[in-house]
Amino acid sequence: MQLKGRSRKAVLADLKKIRAKDSQYMDGRILCSMCTEPHPAAKAAHKLFLSANLGDAGLFPGTSQLEKEVIGNLATLLSNEKAVGFIVSGGTEANLLALLAARNRAGVSNPEVVLPQSAHFSFNKICSLLRIKPVQASLDSSFRVDPAAAKNCISKNTIAIIGTAGTTELGAVDPIGKLSEIAVAHGIHLHVDAALGGLMLPFMENAPICDFRLEGVASITVDPHKMGLATVPAGGILFRDSTYLEYIKTETPYLTENAQYTFVGTRSGASAAATWAVFETLGREGFTKTVNRVLKLTQFLSVRLKALGFELVTEPTLNIIAFRCSNSKLLARALQQRGWFVSYVPHLDCVRIVVMPHLKKLHITTFLQELTAHTKTHQK
Repeated sequence: MQLKGRSRKAVLADLKKIRAKDSQYMDGRILCSMCTEPHPAAKAAHKLFLSANLGDAGLFPGTSQLEKEVIGNLATLLSNEKAVGFIVSGGTEANLLALLAARNRAGVSNPEVVLPQSAHFSFNKICSLLRIKPVQASLDSSFRVDPAAAKNCISKNTIAIIGTAGTTELGAVDPIGKLSEIAVAHGIHLHVDAALGGLMLPFMENAPICDFRLEGVASITVDPHKMGLATVPAGGILFRDSTYLEYIKTETPYLTENAQYTFVGTRSGASAAATWAVFETLGREGFTKTVNRVLKLTQFLSVRLKALGFELVTEPTLNIIAFRCSNSKLLARALQQRGWFVSYVPHLDCVRIVVMPHLKKLHITTFLQELTAHTKTHQK
């Protein structure tokens, strides 16, 4: 830090130069992220509520009301108007709170959680933090958790089963209905990590049921900063009813409210406001159009990739495509060098693409043209 401050104009000029070094979603070359360009309404709302702190909600009753309305909307979408929850820092915190509630509610000495091999890496951090032993359940040929394998992992120490509605690597949707039956039969907490799918599945035709309609589902993660088009960070955690909150409660005697239920103390009211603004602006019709457009673009890319001779790891369920060639790692590196931000997944030996709302058909067509040119060059 320098001794004397500089003018606002000079500081902003430097910030613009620095920001220009970052990748921009609207360039259409970010093909690996589950986040996207926020909706204009989200940006405007975020700016209005920059100083609002939901960690001391009594000081910000208006912002607190927005959060309640957002959770109410999510609860309705996920088929349980009695569900309770919070807008949190992201899917990691949401998953943490779910497992914290499950662990404290179960009260066993050596807690274990049944994790699909495809579960998000956040659960590894969470298990380490909460001292819960992860027990991995194998996947079926569609890269969904095998219910029989999950059932075989259950022991007297099992506090929860995790199911994913939109896996990070492939967008696969686990058989949550089967997991629900297992959870009910064994009296175990079933948490659904729908960080991606939670704001896609409710707007899709013939989508598998992954929400509170299933008796065993105790909690759900859903991230508005993914397909919800909210500003970062905006995660969401919902519990079936308010009884679960007692297991994650922390007393806060000197604040305007006497308890908190999230891991992060100071919470951005801007995130809740941004999410509220998108919900109000788009409505069900707008979200349905957005999801359908993304899925059509995913299908377009899928068909074209197969026509070019690439092997799909699996047919896409949501908006993630993974494909292989003779040297997938080399292809991913070549694409990255050309300015296309794709992922390489080592254990599947594949290139991974996430089709988010910032992508347009022109972007995908341009990508395919460069992919074709690269492939032809290296086939000679």
